[in-house]
Amino acid sequence: MSDRNEPLLVAPDWGADALAVVGLTAPEHPEVRSTAAGGNPRAVAVSTDGTRAYVVNHDGGTLSVVDLTAPEHPVLRTGFVGNGPCAVVAGLVDDQVCVAAWADGAVVVFDKEGQQQGPPLPVGSGPCALVAAPGGGARRVCVIDETDATVSVVDMNRAGAPFIAAPPVSVPVPGLTRAAAVAPGGRFAYVASRGEGTAHGQVTVLDLDADGAQSGDPVPVGAEPRALALSPAGDRLCVANYGSASVSVATVDTDSGRVGTPRTVPAGPHPVAVAFAPDDGVIHVVGQTSGVLTAIRPDTLDRVAVPVEGVPAGVVFGPGGHHSYVTDQATGRLTVVRAAPCKTGDVPAGGGSKPVNLAVSPEGTWAYVADSASDRVAVLDLGGLAPLDPINLGAGHKPWDVALAPDLGFACATSPDSSHLLVLTPAPGEQLGPGGDVKVTPVHWSSDARPHGVAVTPDSRYAVTADSGTATVSLIDPKGGEYPIEAEVVGCQEPTGATVSRDGRTLYVADFARTPEGGRGGQIAILRRKAPGEWERQDVIDAATGLLSGPHEMALSPDELRLYVANYQNGTVSVLTRDAVTAPWRHEMTVAKSQTPMKQPTGLALSPDGGTLYVSNDAGRAATVEVFNVSTNPAEHQGTIKIKTTQDPLNAGLALSPDGRYLYAVDARSSQSRNGATGTVYGLQLTEGDEMRDVATAPQWHIDRPNALVCGRDNRTLYVVNQGRKESPDTREACLAVITLKDSRLDVESAESRPLDKDDLPYAAAISDDGTLFVANYTSRTVTVLGSKVTSVPVGRPGASQPWDVAVTDDGAYAYVTDRTAAALRCVCLSDPDHDTTSLDVGRDPMGVTCAPGGLRAYVANHGDDSISVIDRSPGNGNDAPGAPEVVATWRHPRITEPESVSVSADGAWLFVTTENSGALLMLDTRTGTPRFTVPAGAKLAGSAPHPHPTAHPVYLADEAGEAVAVVDTTQLAPLDGTPLGLDVRQAVGGTATP
Repeated sequence: MSDRNEPLLVAPDWGADALAVVGLTAPEHPEVRSTAAGGNPRAVAVSTDGTRAYVVNHDGGTLSVVDLTAPEHPVLRTGFVGNGPCAVVAGLVDDQVCVAAWADGAVVVFDKEGQQQGPPLPVGSGPCALVAAPGGGARRVCVIDETDATVSVVDMNRAGAPFIAAPPVSVPVPGLTRAAAVAPGGRFAYVASRGEGTAHGQVTVLDLDADGAQSGDPVPVGAEPRALALSPAGDRLCVANYGSASVSVATVDTDSGRVGTPRTVPAGPHPVAVAFAPDDGVIHVVGQTSGVLTAIRPDTLDRVAVPVEGVPAGVVFGPGGHHSYVTDQATGRLTVVRAAPCKTGDVPAGGGSKPVNLAVSPEGTWAYVADSASDRVAVLDLGGLAPLDPINLGAGHKPWDVALAPDLGFACATSPDSSHLLVLTPAPGEQLGPGGDVKVTPVHWSSDARPHGVAVTPDSRYAVTADSGTATVSLIDPKGGEYPIEAEVVGCQEPTGATVSRDGRTLYVADFARTPEGGRGGQIAILRRKAPGEWERQDVIDAATGLLSGPHEMALSPDELRLYVANYQNGTVSVLTRDAVTAPWRHEMTVAKSQTPMKQPTGLALSPDGGTLYVSNDAGRAATVEVFNVSTNPAEHQGTIKIKTTQDPLNAGLALSPDGRYLYAVDARSSQSRNGATGTVYGLQLTEGDEMRDVATAPQWHIDRPNALVCGRDNRTLYVVNQGRKESPDTREACLAVITLKDSRLDVESAESRPLDKDDLPYAAAISDDGTLFVANYTSRTVTVLGSKVTSVPVGRPGASQPWDVAVTDDGAYAYVTDRTAAALRCVCLSDPDHDTTSLDVGRDPMGVTCAPGGLRAYVANHGDDSISVIDRSPGNGNDAPGAPEVVATWRHPRITEPESVSVSADGAWLFVTTENSGALLMLDTRTGTPRFTVPAGAKLAGSAPHPHPTAHPVYLADEAGEAVAVVDTTQLAPLDGTPLGLDVRQAVGGTATP
């Protein structure tokens, strides 16, 4: 049974005259084997190397030596000790063993194999307990002489020739109990007693280097002390006060042995045993009549209690300290108590996988895992700890992070290598789950993008990504963000044109307003976005101010200080100017073609430098684009581009690629097809001639009576507004054609159709830098806003800034983004329409960030300087919103080394930290920043995700090198199933079998 290095617990089984050897390889499922001993075994000790157990048999007066390395644990030797042996201690100098013979008033010394080393040594009357320094090689043994209330000191420093300290020492300790301990190093002994003439007990300190002389005055503790324990470091002492339902906890000066003023902690009726965990992190106390185990933190004295039932007699920690073991004196039942968080299982993520981050479903039953070694998201059943069918993202899309919308309407995975965010959506009307169909939609916003961290806002509206390539934080709207600006806000009779500021916050709508041919008329409505989805009419440019005549398409200069308006009814373009973006508009000049006036100019496009204006012209037998130099006043006509030869009037909408190299036009009437759809998109590379060619025709590329178009910021996407046909019998609904061009940018690679309002007549379009599309609707007098999937917020300069991880506060007010290069936390105000961003200085190379429940506190893992930054916002008062984020603390500790990721438990009590190339989870108390537990959980841990319910305790960890997700139960105290043994743990000791 006892394999090499197997952790063991050994204890005498009084009822069966046996030694119980408990294997703790599976600490929650102890394996028990019994070895016959002598009559009435009372105590046991284990050699320093863990290969021998020594059992004293009270009735036979013998010592049995048991081999712990052999499978059957045979008794190697049994020898006579004396009358009434009741105590034994091992781990002395040269592996000596000392046995107390109670009836003889003596102790007997043996070697490691049970050979007696000289005659018995007389001590005081009724020696009942022996204590020595832990750790092996102890030089002295303290003998508790019960009958005459003294302590004798045996010097073991000379192997084979032990002696009583000379001159003979008999230190009186009135009211002596069996509760005693010797400090590590062996200099000081601590002996508990009932005291004399007092209602309380006390602890006496003996200086063993001074032959057991008393050191200082006894220290008062509670009544009737029954058990005493020293922490493994020797710097704390705990006494179980049987008569006062408490324990006394005190600090100890390891140099002087002095005990500080004890602090009393309630522990329930009749505490009878006490033990420190091996890491000093917790004390376990059992109450004999209450059937309760109380766990106490020595530094804070925080306590928590759980019932273990029965009549607990003793408690001892297993060698690892993650479990303690309690026996029931009435039944001999052994109860395993989980004393610290521990790993409870793994969920395989697939052969060859490399899990780096994960997201747990709101009910905590399944998870998505980013597998950075493949192009898939692993799906795990957390209830059954089993992998399910993964979600394939498409070739080249290797995920780094993943996030779930709270309403399960979508999920997102980042793919830095492919510069994409992958949006995962369920079937229409469904929610995401562990199974079912999932549609994967790649979202690309820049070839330089390197999105890493991703989070979802609590309202499930946006995904928020940290993009290390472009130094931005991006808000992605997976649902498209379509909504109308109502007619009451637009305030136009006949919307016929639109243009928008680059930031998408100011919209200009041209109103034809039934202007007669050649007459003055129409207006420009100026709308301002005051909040996401909310617009207000800010101003209007009337016909007199703008010298307007049936305004149609418009264009804004790059500095947004000039506005160009095509005047359909008098063949000119009005140029308006202003001194600043907040100043009023005024007329500057009129652009006209002098020799042959333009006719019904509809479309406008302006070069990126603002110097060249393109104007569509219905020039008799040909549709043309007139080119003007507008950097001069008056403007100079520079040439003509031919769109097509036509006998019919043609009102062509225009669009120029953002890089200024390609010009496009639409014609609603040409290319009549058999199914009735009409229309053509034309294009021209401006350096390659002056005549346009066909790019897309009806009906192949979803073209149907196009009236306007715009070009996306990627220079390869055309958005074509199609009016369709409202008249019977050949009714066709309006739609938006999204055309992706080939590298030539004059040929179509693909196209898709998106529906527009079937009852409306879309007339004009504009697009902002973030890709938001605005469609002016002639019939309803509204504007349809087709929100961009991506809104990018600059938070630094590329190269000098490296946004990495992101977390969103519970109230949705802020997105916190770590910036590794800038050593900063970028705080993006999501509630502000302008997404105002502030920066907080944190530690070097900040990597992970997480938000605590409630929305006020956050934590940042500073990889470069081994620290955790604590972010907080002051709570609001009354109707006041919470304050701005600020750094309120920095936590440092020797165990916090190169932290990479952080997450926080659902109740906010624990911060979970993983560190570079480590397989251990670090758990920090969020009140103090103190690391409480280090939990071995895998090979190389990356991201973590706690169970979302405050009453649930699992935390799930991506094990990058283990091809799995590790499961850690963060329960601090939990009794598990018991095992019937019949042993008495009052005398149990831990060890490791090491042949």
